[in-house]
Amino acid sequence: MSDQPLLIALVAVQFFVHSLGWAMAAHLTGRWAAAEGHFATFWLLLSAGLMLYVPPWPAGSAPRNLADLMIIAAIALQHRGMALHWAQRPSDRGYLAVLAIALLTVVLSLPLERGHGVRVANVCVGVAVSLVATVWLVWRRGRPAAPLFAAIVAGGYAVLAAALFARAAQAVTVAPSTKISIDAPGHLNVPFAILVMFIGGLINLAQIRLALSRVVNQLTRQAQTDALTGAMNRRGLTQCLELLHARAQQAGHAYVILMIDVDHFKAINDQHGHAEGDEVLKRVAGGLRDGLRTGDVVARWGGEEFCVVLPRTDLAEARSLAERLKLQIAAGTTPRVTVSIGVAESVVQTQRPEDVIRRADEALYRAKEAGRDRVVVAAAVVPA
Repeated sequence: MSDQPLLIALVAVQFFVHSLGWAMAAHLTGRWAAAEGHFATFWLLLSAGLMLYVPPWPAGSAPRNLADLMIIAAIALQHRGMALHWAQRPSDRGYLAVLAIALLTVVLSLPLERGHGVRVANVCVGVAVSLVATVWLVWRRGRPAAPLFAAIVAGGYAVLAAALFARAAQAVTVAPSTKISIDAPGHLNVPFAILVMFIGGLINLAQIRLALSRVVNQLTRQAQTDALTGAMNRRGLTQCLELLHARAQQAGHAYVILMIDVDHFKAINDQHGHAEGDEVLKRVAGGLRDGLRTGDVVARWGGEEFCVVLPRTDLAEARSLAERLKLQIAAGTTPRVTVSIGVAESVVQTQRPEDVIRRADEALYRAKEAGRDRVVVAAAVVPA
């Protein structure tokens, strides 16, 4: 008696455990419609489909055909989850087309003498096509950020896809009376089942890595974001400035810093309450973001003070942008709010980022001393 059904059951149980883990992750994060929910359903369908191969159903029976379709649907869901992780919105037409072709192939194969081989080839090709699509997705989207991860995962998926294509070719060339499905003895089924188990573990590790990277990125963004205004916080700005300053030194480009203070903010709080003061800060932050260019950075420096970083910008352009921001904020808030702005251009050869901020802050102080609601440019620094 073959031990093949027992091996299939063990693989199915392993995949079911994966599904429980992803179901817990989807439940805790509330992301059932996102990658986590797709991965949970993928492992559940794959486990259930494999488990239908454990009882000795005859070839071509409804449970076996259902198992084939469940396995194909599972791999398609896995690809869709990967796509969602990378913020893509894949069309469902492609997945539905694969399932429709697989179902049609099953129906047409039932009266054929070689129907069993056709059905085996059908599930192998259906799964392999989705795996190849996943290889392309991982390689194209994952390689820039994590080349080693992308190479390992794409390589593992490609090996399984190649084995499945080879299996499909074998299925349509053997004698019609030969049973070649995964539960049949011989035909390299045991090594193939072990390969499926190994690649399945690799797929799960890849999914875990993707989910963890999303969580880490989310936590990093939260650690660098001001909770009230949604602007970058002081810690995030410091890290951003260090990186920008190093790049500016290498390329020889200047950058400009604007220090912005909401005028008479204490009076706003006293007259309208702190809740309205918070709304004013949010509207000012939104106005700054709306008035900036792609690549510019807005951060909340503290209290009612904001800092804007303008990469690759000269002083004249920065002053013009500061004047435009000042007018835009004054016109877009109720109660009417004005801001004072200090402007300082970097001298990357001799100054540190904190020196540029200090000069912009001094210019801001002069703007407030001169009556507020104005832009003041810091005096130029002559390079040593």
